[in-house]
Parts: sequence; C-alpha cells; structure tokens
Amino acid sequence: MEHFLADIGSNPSYSQHRRAKIGEEVIESARSTVAGLLGVNDPSCVVFTLNATEALNRILWGFIDRGNRVLASNFEHSSVTRPLAYLKKRRGIKVERIGDPTTGIITADHVHRACEKKPAQLLAITHASNVCGTIQPVPDIVKAAHEHGCAVLLDTAQTAGVLPIEAEKWDIDFLAFSGHKHLLGPMGVGGFYVADPNKLFPVVSGSTGYFDDCDEMPGTMPQRFEPGTPNAPGLAGLGASCKALSEKGIKNIRKEHQNLTRKVLKAFKGTPGIKLYGPTDARKRVGVIGFNIDSLHPGDIGSCLDQKFDIMVRTGLCSCHWANELTGTMPDGVIRASLGYFTKEEDVDLLIEAVTMIAQELPEPVCA
Repeated sequence: MEHFLADIGSNPSYSQHRRAKIGEEVIESARSTVAGLLGVNDPSCVVFTLNATEALNRILWGFIDRGNRVLASNFEHSSVTRPLAYLKKRRGIKVERIGDPTTGIITADHVHRACEKKPAQLLAITHASNVCGTIQPVPDIVKAAHEHGCAVLLDTAQTAGVLPIEAEKWDIDFLAFSGHKHLLGPMGVGGFYVADPNKLFPVVSGSTGYFDDCDEMPGTMPQRFEPGTPNAPGLAGLGASCKALSEKGIKNIRKEHQNLTRKVLKAFKGTPGIKLYGPTDARKRVGVIGFNIDSLHPGDIGSCLDQKFDIMVRTGLCSCHWANELTGTMPDGVIRASLGYFTKEEDVDLLIEAVTMIAQELPEPVCA
C-alpha cells in the first residue's frame, strides 16, 4: 500500500500514462489472486467493492425482482437482513427463513420443502455464522436450490481465507467476500463474484474510464460493476495479503485454525457456568466462538477481558439478531472470541485462563 501511494499514486483505467497502467496491473493482479482463492477461473467475474456489505446490497438490489420470494438462513447478517427488509417495503418481496430450528443448519430437504411450497428466486446463506461459527453444507444446498430454479447467494465474510472455497465447482450464482477479515487485507475493500453477469443489474453506475461514449454501463466485465475511482491502495494491500495466503495454502491455515478452535471448545465445554453456542466439533465450525457466562451481561465480561486481561472480544448481537433469536440470546447477545491467522496458542491459553477464572469466581468474579 505504501509503495502504491508513494511510487504509483495514479487512478487506474482513467489515463493512458505509464503510472495509470502500472496501477491497473496491480489491481488486476489482486483480482486474479482473489479469484484463485475463491475457486473462480475467470477473474473478470470478480468485482471489487468497498466491503462485503456493499457487495451484498448490490447483489440483492440488482437481482431480486418485484414480488418475488427469497429464502434465507437464520444466520444472516444485517448486511442481508436489512436490504431484504427494504426490498419488502419497496418491491413487495416475501422473505422466509429456513433450516433446523435448533442448529440453524440448512439441509437439502429444507430447500426442497420450501421450494415445493412456492417458487423462490434466491436463497441467501452465510457460509459460516458470525455468532456461533456453524458451517453450512453449501454444495448440497446449492444443488437442491438449483433443482427448483432458485439462485444462491453465498456470504463468505467469515470463511474466505480460512476455509477452502470452490465457487465454480459448487455452482454458486453469487458470492460476496470481505477483504479485511480472514483475507487479511485493509479495511475498505471487499467484493463479489457473479457467475452470469447478464443476470445482475448494475444498481450503481458512473464512469469506468473506458466505453465513455454511452449512457449506460458497459457490458464488459468487471467494468460493468466497477464505476468510479477504486480504493487502489487498499486493493494493492489485498492483493499482497491474498498472495501470502495462497503461498501458505488455505488447507494449512484451516488445520491450524481448527486445532486452536478445538482447544477452546474443549476447555469451555468442561467449565461450569460457560454456555457455548454452535457445534462442539471443530470440524463443523470456524473459529468464531460465541459463549456466555451464567447470568452475567456479555458487555460486562467483554469490558473485563479488555481491561484486566488485555483480551479484545466482541459482545452483543454481533449485527445478527436472527442468530441470537435462534440461540435464545436476545436481547443481550453473546461474548464472541474470534480466532484468526495471527492467533497463537499462547493467546488461546490466555483466553481460556481468563474466561475460566471469571466463570469459577462467580458470583463475585474477578471483573468486579
């Protein structure tokens, strides 16, 4: 990013001078690297946005037609639930949540029953829950949805960079990703993959630097969905981080991540007073660990972990009230520890020690 700002500093695609061309090469290199991590053969089908929220909004508003029906999991983030709520008001769409009422997992049978009842245009699913880490069986879900002519939108904000993803092999129609989470890029970058660009309307339009002789967005990819000046320094950073991830290998990252997750789950499961959410089998989840400690407020525990143990967690509803309804954690939510690429075993040991100490010292915890 520093190199881009100091030595390139141009607006890619908007000029013909050498720095603009170099800047364009940096972005296209990032696009190719991201496409490889997502299992996409044609990098032009990967579109960059400011974040996963923008990507999800672009897909939902650009694809769902008036009066249509949309299926969704109980794990959907506000970046999906809020656009759907506005689409209900503006376009009269119908939204139905499907999946196991206890675990939130969607099976092929859930999809078949929902689609046989009434056709659906789209199924929106989060690859892994950002509240309890549960991984959805995506290939089975997609196959069932396509048997009924229902397109699938996959939100990989919690999985891109830590779980192997095969967008084309799984026959995904739309996929949204975040750049600043497990892809290790800077904030302010993200994007989406679209299998068939002709099925998605460009809800954001403007200059592309090329094809400026027409009033509408061009049909070429990715220009069709990338108007305006991009966050080029951010994309330079995303390209560098994704290159490092590719070199290490997502399967290797997943193995390390899973081992640390397993250690936390085992410790928390065996400690009285700690309530865990999501699968206790580390193979069925990512390292997003939602939990509570008896009757204590999650916010109080989060402040205690921060101030007394230098451990930073997220608390509350985590922008996903549907999942909290499922887990029975409304209105206070959960304590969420998120393990990542740079999490070490000693970090996990400290988390376990601190949380166990708080739980064992109830009703007068160390936080008081």
